[in-house]
Formats: sequence, structure tokens, C-alpha cells
Amino acid sequence: MIDPEPILKARLRWVKHYEQSQNAALTCRRCGISKATLLKWRRRYQLHGEPGLHSQSCRPHKLRERKVATEHEILVLESVLIRVCAQTQLFTVLAV
Repeated sequence: MIDPEPILKARLRWVKHYEQSQNAALTCRRCGISKATLLKWRRRYQLHGEPGLHSQSCRPHKLRERKVATEHEILVLESVLIRVCAQTQLFTVLAV
């Protein structure tokens, strides 16, 4: 597992540098990050303080429901398996 502490310290340094210089372009060039990233961390730091600099999940809040029900999926897979088995038996008979 990656230690989050160095990442948090780096983000805090970026935000502090921006607050001192008030120059986003300079801070971004110096730190090697995009302006959008810097402004995102600054906004989160202003709202939540240091805890706001923790990484957040990128997982969607809402997941789509499956389009195919599990029962239907099983039926399709069984029919494919039957077809494959029938072809194998046919090849075996013809090969003899």
C-alpha cells in the first residue's frame, strides 16, 4: 500500500506556494501539475482543511443496472455450450 503522507505533504506545499505567490501558472510550472489540479486542491483545502487533500474515490456514485438478467445469461450460455458440444460430437463422428 502506498503511504499517503508524502502525497498529502506535496499537495499542501502546492496550495501554500500558490497562496504565497498568487500565481497559478508559476506554481503549476514549478510543481509539474495542471492548473485545474491546483485549483481543485486549493478549493478542497479551503473547504475542509488538510483532510480535504486526501485522495477521493473515483468510483461512480450510481451504477447502471444490468441489462441482461442473470437467468437469461445462463440460458444463453447453456445454448452456446450445447451447440459447441454438438459440433464436437459431429467432428468426432466425421473424423472416424
